[in-house]
Amino acid sequence: MNPHLFTPEFESANTQDIADELKNGSGYYVCREAVNAEVLTALMSGLPAFDCLVNNNHLGFVKAYNSNYLGHTLAVSRQCYHIVTSEKLRAICRSFFANPHKLCNQRIYQTHTASHLPWHTDNNLQSGNQFDGKHNMPGLMFMVYLSDVNETNPFQLIPYSQNWSLSNRNQFFQEQFIERNYGKDVVTVRAPKGTLIICSTNMVHRAEPFHKQGFKRLTFLFQVDEISAEHAGHGESLLVNPAFITDRNPEILNYLGFGIQSDYPAFPETSVSTMLVKDIVSLQRTILPKTVKSLMISVAKKVLPGAVSNTIRMNLAKRRILKSDHV
Repeated sequence: MNPHLFTPEFESANTQDIADELKNGSGYYVCREAVNAEVLTALMSGLPAFDCLVNNNHLGFVKAYNSNYLGHTLAVSRQCYHIVTSEKLRAICRSFFANPHKLCNQRIYQTHTASHLPWHTDNNLQSGNQFDGKHNMPGLMFMVYLSDVNETNPFQLIPYSQNWSLSNRNQFFQEQFIERNYGKDVVTVRAPKGTLIICSTNMVHRAEPFHKQGFKRLTFLFQVDEISAEHAGHGESLLVNPAFITDRNPEILNYLGFGIQSDYPAFPETSVSTMLVKDIVSLQRTILPKTVKSLMISVAKKVLPGAVSNTIRMNLAKRRILKSDHV
């Protein structure tokens, strides 16, 4: 485990006090620049490109309308794994939860100008990819800013809303209702990258809508929920790179959900239909030249004698090698 994962300010914070505030107080906690700058740099440099993968066996970002999502952070980022499984955050969970609990989801996502998620809570149940109501299990959401968030698209929450939000069983809260009854209570978290936000999954929150062209916010988010026999299978399927697991403490494996049923697919549900037209066009520009080349090779194999085809293939291979040597 990286001994310098977090800044001294966050490392010195009392985990019991944080848990008490989350459980019995306002329901949220914020530490500015909680994650060390070196860790953030390593995390960002290790992320895959935002390019859409086609017939590619690697893991990468997917496109869901105006946002990009990496739904398997613990399979591609050692830094994400260490943050999620850090003793500091697990200690907060141990103090907060009275019963066994586990990681239920994790993702890095990039918001976009046209993205807007209404006021909501995260104590959601699913049936496949569909919303299937609310649950009453305790839960915590952890969020790390991977971008500086000042005036544009900050995270917003309503303190103490976890005490009354359970009366609403719908997926979202109406904007007019929040503005009329709780507008003056809204907390807006404008803070630099590396800032850690923790809040109850029953807390009403959103990202403030924005219309600044070109601005994108990158965020690492994960959620830990109580384990309940009533809701067996709650939580997303998890991919983990075993090379990251340097500490085989059973507590960590239980916390990650090893051996525990998790039926939800990785969020969000994606297909060609969730891509914007510009993304589809960009993808076609990449695919079309390769399609033409493959078609020509296929035709050549059928028309030309085998010896000639092999000679052409060998010459093309040599050209690729020479080209790579000059790069």
